[in-house]
Amino acid sequence: MGFAAESRERARPVLPLAGLVDVLFLLLIFVMSTYSMREQELVIEVGLPAMESGESGTTEGVKITISFDAEGRVFLGPHEVEIAALRSELVKLVEFAPDQPVIIRGDGEGKHALFVAIMDAARDAGLTDIQVAGAGAE
Repeated sequence: MGFAAESRERARPVLPLAGLVDVLFLLLIFVMSTYSMREQELVIEVGLPAMESGESGTTEGVKITISFDAEGRVFLGPHEVEIAALRSELVKLVEFAPDQPVIIRGDGEGKHALFVAIMDAARDAGLTDIQVAGAGAE
């Protein structure tokens, strides 16, 4: 017992694709931006020494990464900096993010004196959470 006229077409359900496409683009932008940030950290070739004990620390959120290679070059993130200017650059970062951890990635063939100078610069800038990156225990 239908009350609608037989000549009248029934409305078909419509899936709102505009909202789904917006969400898809936002997810795509998020994945692309986080992938590019991860690539910046891995651009600098550093031969990390193996750790015999301890565990690899993972810190959520933003990290300040300082790397140095066997030739004595120091990198703050992807940018090369002079060791003399490192402290002033870290002080600028502390103003924006005072409680951020610092990850020091040093080449196994690098000089210990350079590692100590980087740690001193980080402490002088007011950073307290200083971590050392190493290759996982074998």
